[in-house]
Amino acid sequence: MDNKIKTLIMISTFIFCHYVMKYLWGNDWSEALLVMDQQTYLLLTPARYLFKYSLLVLAACLLFRDVSLPEILGLKTEGFQHYFKAAVACCLPMTLGYAYLSNELNLTLSGIMVGSVYAGVFEEILFRAVLFGVLFRFCRLGFIPAALVSSVIFGLGHIYQGHDPMSSFAAFAITSVAGTWFAWLFCESGYRIWFPLWMHIFMNAAYGIFGMSGGAAGDLEGNIFKASAIVLSLVYIHLFIRSGKKREITVSSLWNNHSGESLQPSITTKLA
Repeated sequence: MDNKIKTLIMISTFIFCHYVMKYLWGNDWSEALLVMDQQTYLLLTPARYLFKYSLLVLAACLLFRDVSLPEILGLKTEGFQHYFKAAVACCLPMTLGYAYLSNELNLTLSGIMVGSVYAGVFEEILFRAVLFGVLFRFCRLGFIPAALVSSVIFGLGHIYQGHDPMSSFAAFAITSVAGTWFAWLFCESGYRIWFPLWMHIFMNAAYGIFGMSGGAAGDLEGNIFKASAIVLSLVYIHLFIRSGKKREITVSSLWNNHSGESLQPSITTKLA
């Protein structure tokens, strides 16, 4: 099957999952799961993600039968602990900064799980590994069009964090850029989802635990500390490339990915 047709199928399937499947869920399921988890959303949230997007994963598996499921999901185990430590180091200044600025401390299990862990795990696997990853790696779209497809939809999902048209647009723009950044981290981490996943979880956790205001757009002081995590992640990848890792995103792959996809790890240095 031609890559253009596969691209169309993947994007169409994602749009169907993202905008139609939620209407097929049914309120009875929500009510039952909320009763079971005592209104914490600990059961309801993952159940909704799995219901809405399982068809997307199935479509990717059927279109690329020679690719293993862990590869499609970005969940190959190599580098798990290494990227965890790297994300901790990158997010530590942001966390300490938020702790300094905040007078709040929200340590509820449900808040951390739903707002940080679930969001980081499901959004990174589905938006970055499955949607963006398949479009870029296997459908051979360039980095920019593949990232735009996933990041714009990712950004639209955060418009609710604004309280007026301007703040809603700011939330959309910032989260769209964040989605592109996460996609780049995914590529330069050897097409493993661990580094952007941990970064997403830790940044959300710092934001939620310390009750930072301003929605996705944030405020000036909060954004300074948020920027520190982003800058440190860029430095980390730069040092990783300097140590011998192949650079995945180049000028030639921005609009068309002609390099093909090797299913072997692109990391040439040993992951500690």
